[in-house]
Amino acid sequence: MSKSIKIGLTGGIASGKSTVSDCFKKIGTQIIDADVISHEVAEPNGSAFNEILSSFGSDILDENGLIDRKKMRAIIFDDSAKKKTLEEIIHPKVKDQMFMLINQSNDHYLIVSVPLLAETGMNQIMDRTLLIDCSENTQIKRLMDRDKITLNEAKSILANQASRSDRQKIADDLIVNEKNVTLKELEKKVLKLHEYYSKQ
Repeated sequence: MSKSIKIGLTGGIASGKSTVSDCFKKIGTQIIDADVISHEVAEPNGSAFNEILSSFGSDILDENGLIDRKKMRAIIFDDSAKKKTLEEIIHPKVKDQMFMLINQSNDHYLIVSVPLLAETGMNQIMDRTLLIDCSENTQIKRLMDRDKITLNEAKSILANQASRSDRQKIADDLIVNEKNVTLKELEKKVLKLHEYYSKQ
């Protein structure tokens, strides 16, 4: 078993997890990212591809034979049974891959980025939880700008996630990333945490 200290990185959608993750990566921290792994397992040579195909049919493929994420999102968005089916295929495979990478690590600490840390209960296996936090208004604004969606669509995406207060309850460390926070300020906060985690 890896002796590395596991820092669970989480935050609501459009809170800035990737930006913070990149700041850690820049200073040489190993990042294990659940989102990246879930993309990999759903690729044609990935461990979940055939299972997803047999559950959802070939209509979900794009013209290159890849899973069309937009179509997939539309299918599961209002259908909790289909969402559960997809999660039951993907989550265990992502978890296995994450544990394999954690166990192989010799770093003093590593960042394990899991957007649904609170929802999946994976915070219980982390040594610390780092929350990237911002107001729901900021999330909605960023989501609408980033994904070119309507206010209602942004609100319903947020309604499908753990609440802000649920995430705050599990946090040991906090980076507030409101819209007035600059990249320079974020990098400073990350450096401070890096120094702290390196001494644990």
